[in-house]
Formats: sequence, C-alpha cells, structure tokens
Amino acid sequence: MRKYLVFILLLIAPATQAADRARVKEIGRNLMCICGCNQLLSSCNHLGCPSSVPMEKELAAFIDQGMTKDQILTAFVARYGSRVLSAPPTKGAFNVSAWIMPFAALLAGGLAVIYFLRTWKSRTVFATPGPVDDAKYRQQLEEELKKFTPED
Repeated sequence: MRKYLVFILLLIAPATQAADRARVKEIGRNLMCICGCNQLLSSCNHLGCPSSVPMEKELAAFIDQGMTKDQILTAFVARYGSRVLSAPPTKGAFNVSAWIMPFAALLAGGLAVIYFLRTWKSRTVFATPGPVDDAKYRQQLEEELKKFTPED
C-alpha cells in the first residue's frame, strides 16, 4: 500500500510544480523586474538578469508559504518600494491621478481638436457662384466657331 502511495505522489509532483510555475507567472505579471529593463517580472528576457531569478525564487517561496496574492504584493512593495508594481495602486492622490491623467489628457486633446476645427471651419469663406453673364460667353463661342475650320 505504501508503494502505491509513494508512486502516486511521484506522479502528482510534476503537476503541482506546473501549477506553482503558473501561479508564479500569474503573480509575476503584477510585478516589475527591478534590474532596469522595464519589463514584467514574468517576462524579463534580460540575459543574465541579476534581479529576475532571485525575485522569482522569492515569489515561489511566498507561494509555498501559502501567502495570498495581495500579501505577496504587499511584501514586495515593503522590500522594493512601490516601483516594483506593474500598475499603480488605486489608493492615494498621486496614484489615482496616474490612473486618471491619461484619460483626462485624451479628453482635453479631443476637445481642443474639435474647438480648432470648428473655429477653422467658421472662418473659411466658401466661394458662391454669382450670376453668370451667358450672353457674353455665347457671343465669344459664336466667334470661335466661325473661325474654326475642320481639318479632315
């Protein structure tokens, strides 16, 4: 019976390691590598990166301890500062402004474009055709036709 239990545990071990690797990648998407490459921890491709491997080991250790995602992120912020987060938290005036400012700038830019297009359109004078003197052009056409001789 013990042989079967050991055999089953050996078969299940790679599956649990794969699940842990998936969780490391999942939580790693919320963290930045601090080596200066400006990439997510889970996708840092910096050759010989001095930061990503130790950080991923630390992340795996936190997962093995049974910590939740929020606890892990809090632990990383306590150790490396808020620059380790891939997105600013939604707490505090500066962080909220970091979320709002791109949308506010886009809105302000769109309103400015609309304003300038409307003022440019209102200043543009479109030429309207006035009354045409047909008699003058008919007379000129008659004179040209009299001078015309076909060369067949």
